[in-house]
This record gives sequence, C-alpha cells and structure tokens, in this order.
Amino acid sequence: MFVLHVLIEMKAGHEEAAEKVFSGPFHAAITAQEGFRHVMLLRPEEGRNYILSIAFESQTLQQKWVATDLHTTVWSQMEAHFDGYSLQSFTSVGS
Repeated sequence: MFVLHVLIEMKAGHEEAAEKVFSGPFHAAITAQEGFRHVMLLRPEEGRNYILSIAFESQTLQQKWVATDLHTTVWSQMEAHFDGYSLQSFTSVGS
C-alpha cells in the first residue's frame, strides 16, 4: 500500500474552513477513486501544523487520481488555506 503524508502549515484563522473543505468536497472526491484505501486530516493539539494522511493500493493509482481535473479542483480548495506544505511518501510493510 502507498501512503502519503502531507505536512501542512495552515494559515492562521483558516483551520475551520479547511476542515469543512476536507470533510465535504475533498473527502467525497478522493473516496470515489480507484485504489483508494483511506484518508484522514489530523488536527494538532496545539499549533497549525496538520497532517493529511492518504493511502492508495499503489503509487500509480494515487498518481492517476492526482492527474484528474477533479483533484485539481478540490486540492486548490484545500491549498487556499495553507501557508505551505511538504510531502512524505511511504510503502507499507507486511499486511
């Protein structure tokens, strides 16, 4: 399984708006994709550094999703609330 962690620095005061986009259009769009396994937006106990955790059966299927117009649309809605972000990718070990 391919897992992507997006380390997000949220804009001050944008936390609630970003969470609504995640729970609404972003979640609906990603969960309908081929190979989708899970997605979670993790809110920190303190600060503005969120983690978006996404899992697909393979990196190929995750990249297929990223190449869609729908991804461009919903990701831009999320990204509008970020000061910045970085990516970390992982491959699961075992089952």
